[in-house]
Amino acid sequence: MKPPLHLVYTAAVLLAVPGGAAEPDDGLPAESNSDPKAEIAELSARQYDTAAAREQAVIKAALADLDAVKRSPSPMTGWTAQLLLKAGRKEEGLAIVRNYIAERIKEAKGRIANLEKQKKAGTYKPLMLPNGLEWGEPHVNGFGLWSMINVYLRYHDQMDEQLKADFKWLFTSNTSWLGTTGNLSFLIPLNLYLTENTWDPALLPKDGRYGARGEGAVKMFQKRIDYTARRGSPEFASRPYMLYNIGTLLSFDNSFTDKELSRRAVMAYEMSIAHAAGTWLNGNWATPAGRSYPAYVTQAPGGCADMLWTYFGGKTPRLGGNTTAVFSVAESWRPHPLIVKAATDRSRAYVHRSRFDGERHFQTSFVNKTYALFSTAITHPPTGGRTSIWGQTYPYGVMFDQPDTSKASICWITVPCFDDQPLTNYTQGVSSRFCEYLQHRGSMLLVANNLTDPSRRPKVRDDIKGHKTFSTEGWYVLSYIPHGYQAVINDSKTTGRVFLDYGSVLIGISASQTFDWDPAAKVFSGKGGFNKNDSEFRIFGENAAVAMETALPSEFSGANPAERLAKFKAALLAKTRITLESVKSDAPPAPLGKPGQQATPSQVAKGIYIDRFGTRLEKTFQGPALIDGVPVDYASWPLVDNPWIHQDWEGNMRISDGITERIYDVTNWTITEQKVGATPKRK
Repeated sequence: MKPPLHLVYTAAVLLAVPGGAAEPDDGLPAESNSDPKAEIAELSARQYDTAAAREQAVIKAALADLDAVKRSPSPMTGWTAQLLLKAGRKEEGLAIVRNYIAERIKEAKGRIANLEKQKKAGTYKPLMLPNGLEWGEPHVNGFGLWSMINVYLRYHDQMDEQLKADFKWLFTSNTSWLGTTGNLSFLIPLNLYLTENTWDPALLPKDGRYGARGEGAVKMFQKRIDYTARRGSPEFASRPYMLYNIGTLLSFDNSFTDKELSRRAVMAYEMSIAHAAGTWLNGNWATPAGRSYPAYVTQAPGGCADMLWTYFGGKTPRLGGNTTAVFSVAESWRPHPLIVKAATDRSRAYVHRSRFDGERHFQTSFVNKTYALFSTAITHPPTGGRTSIWGQTYPYGVMFDQPDTSKASICWITVPCFDDQPLTNYTQGVSSRFCEYLQHRGSMLLVANNLTDPSRRPKVRDDIKGHKTFSTEGWYVLSYIPHGYQAVINDSKTTGRVFLDYGSVLIGISASQTFDWDPAAKVFSGKGGFNKNDSEFRIFGENAAVAMETALPSEFSGANPAERLAKFKAALLAKTRITLESVKSDAPPAPLGKPGQQATPSQVAKGIYIDRFGTRLEKTFQGPALIDGVPVDYASWPLVDNPWIHQDWEGNMRISDGITERIYDVTNWTITEQKVGATPKRK
């Protein structure tokens, strides 16, 4: 049986010349640079048109400085080791593994010694588990354990007895089997499941989340895989955590897992990558992201977006041995050509709709060749009360082509969860207690309600040293304006309007009241922004309505960006209008009983925006959303829909380019592929 083509290719690259250097005709340096940092920087500065070229660059960068990889605590070192072992470079691969395991053992024994020291001093306070058992020590990093158990399962036959013994001690001594967060609730039981099927389960402590030693984990795996296929991956588009939610699905390919479970896991992984494809734009991942810490985003992918770059291309990220791109190359799965087309065909504008991170969250991305506007709408329970958009995210707005990675490629607008110093994981987030969104193609409307509610004033947090809030008097609309615009018109003080030209997108921001934007002022949160010249503005008031409208620069002629932007401004002033009203609330009263909880106000904010095409967007806070007077049909909102991919909530997925179609049946767990209109053939 022949190995998959990409495995042959990967091995050929690694074995071509010492150190993994490439052949002279591949467009990469023929000889390894003596300065690893310079070589990695050079590889990261290049652009790669094919998947093969990207894989080659990932491998070269990962292996450019193996000593640094060997010292790294990143879980991705496990996949760098697998690249070497796969290619027959045994000693180099095992050296990485030995060092990683040795460091984790050192940390584990240090924690055990500290526990014994506390017990001897009488200062030890036991941490109890829900099953009544003591947690104990050591706690070993679950992300790192996952990477290492993968290496062990696939390459233990190449390991000496001492290394095998070290693996056994670390995994059977670990007590951290209780994952609680969204990603760890899957990853930690997976670690335990793989561990107890590798060594004697009797050696493991009885503190697993799914039974004494994880016996019930397989049922949870089945449920999670089914959920991922039908409703999408938890923490979807999370830059820190998507890998640990879906990459783990590839770890069921081993000698003891039921083959049907393994096959379904791979199918769910493929569907998850397809879910992301429609919002990929040359390195920008233009979709609302669940639990994706709000760092300022550049077009060069970061975090788990690196894995998508390996599959789909675009602006090259910072490469090296610690990127998720290494995972994509080391694993055997590759995207189907139909999925790649959905991620790369940007010849025309389209709307991508999706439904992740909760039953009442509805995402829209308008993807238009060189930019994408995106947001999440939210609906509320019919019995009243409030739902909340996760605070650990980057806010909604527009991502655009910005090849200069010293500049952010996102301009956003929100009512923040926090707006504070030092930067927290919730800055700036989206607080649905105060604002909601409505989007139609390239126009987006934000409605902010009850911003001056005295019961919800921002608070100085005692748990963060030196914590400061921008204001403790009330909330406000906050917008982040990245440096890099080619032209700007600032009419914030006179008409409440701002116009920006970034070369790849024109942006018009219109507010229901005037405000003060000083482009020279520093960003309050986030240590001054991504770039020292970034800026921001705030719109104060009890209520507010703010619209963001976008266009391609090619839609407006001009001898230079300033002339082009002036014509864009003229079009918006002639045709657009934004108004703010106070209307009677249709929402039932919120249940009382919790400290500080307020009843639903009898009057709420309503925003109306008419865009340059004459489309009327109307949004009442916690109330109706209308486009040209027609209510938005959230009840039938799909899990994913764009010109190539469609999947209803809990339905089957269809991917098609108009010639070939691929059907993912989530009831029978089959994949069929056929010419459009032909008889299905099961894969």
